[in-house]
Amino acid sequence: MTERDEKYRDFLKDDLDNNRGRIINNYNEIAYLIGNPEAGEVMSKHYLDEILTYATTFSDFYKPYKQFYKLSDFPIVRKSDLKEHWDEIAVKQYADCIDNRIKYTSGSTGTPFKMVLDRYKHCRWIAENKFFRANVGVKSHEKTAFISGNVADKNIPINRQERDNVYYMDCRYFDDDSIAKFIKYLLENNFRTLTGMASSLERIADFIRRGKAPDWDGDFIAVFSVSEHLKESTRETISDYFRCPVYVFYANEENGVLAVEDGSGFGCRANTAGFFFEVLSMDDDTPAKEGEVGRLVITDFFNKAFPIIRYENGDLVSIKKLKDGRVYMTEILGRQVDALYTTDGRLVHYFNSISFLEPFMDIKQFQLIQWDYHNFTWVLNTKNHSYEEMIIRESKELFGEDSNWRFEYVDEIPKLRSGKTRMTVCKIPGKCQG
Repeated sequence: MTERDEKYRDFLKDDLDNNRGRIINNYNEIAYLIGNPEAGEVMSKHYLDEILTYATTFSDFYKPYKQFYKLSDFPIVRKSDLKEHWDEIAVKQYADCIDNRIKYTSGSTGTPFKMVLDRYKHCRWIAENKFFRANVGVKSHEKTAFISGNVADKNIPINRQERDNVYYMDCRYFDDDSIAKFIKYLLENNFRTLTGMASSLERIADFIRRGKAPDWDGDFIAVFSVSEHLKESTRETISDYFRCPVYVFYANEENGVLAVEDGSGFGCRANTAGFFFEVLSMDDDTPAKEGEVGRLVITDFFNKAFPIIRYENGDLVSIKKLKDGRVYMTEILGRQVDALYTTDGRLVHYFNSISFLEPFMDIKQFQLIQWDYHNFTWVLNTKNHSYEEMIIRESKELFGEDSNWRFEYVDEIPKLRSGKTRMTVCKIPGKCQG
């Protein structure tokens, strides 16, 4: 029995003994619904009606919509709306459940946010991750490396990483020395798959192109790109070096897995087993034409602790439904970020520079501007000005003690033409990305 087999066996036993088999049962249902699009469409209608009825019964925010006839009777909500109406949306019966799970995110618009998931939704969240990886050949508990910009924030103990066979790598700066050590670590420890933000994969690809990487003789099944837009040149370099496919894995902390490439060439297979997706026009709230890029609006079928109905998450996508009923996101346009640098010129992963703000819900928006290697500005949309000392301390630890920090307070951070807000802006001459 392999290491993977042993850990998967232990997982099955734990899920059955302590979780009533919720994760595996959800996994099997997802596999059936995704594999049988006609049945999946029927169940989607059922789950949609169920969550709308539930929300209008138990959530104070949605009770005024109790006489709904269709989904469009409900308001479109953005992250700022969810924060503002948090106590009204949250279902009070779940408020003190000890098995709720809390997820933090800064999202695609630079808005700190906290999401609560009830136990069943969290199990669904795990099952979705397992299914959409297995769908391209990566079985549960294959040894996985996860390049994370916020390992310290996740606070995942090593015994849990060993149990799940998923190991988180804190790549704060991800310079040449860090990448060389990382590739050596992958080879020496027989990893089978890698998940990383597209910007991290891009830096690895650049390292490879410059002839810095050692010969690869590992045995990878797949690489997954998360969080940002994956350049095709990066995909090709990473795929050639690790000798395996590279898949876009579109997910977020507050909802779970939204869509993942499946090798079909159509794009990312949409998770219609977990969500109802709308794509709305850029100009108004009418549906976009099939294949046209528009604003993604998500209704989550399963979160009973905090119903998510018609949530505009800030991403722009296009969706196409095939004749056999399969649904694909053919384009996904994500967050807008620039690379930032320490005072001694080391590249900083953007997520490290912002992730410590995630728990502070009264910061409506933020943006970090770097003017040169030593001077920075935090632009904050908040009435609370008491965070400055903490922010300077965290920022100096990351960028350098000789860095200089100022603050600007605004009522709204300007949006780009796409409707998004840049979370990080680099103004260093020769480094500016737009």
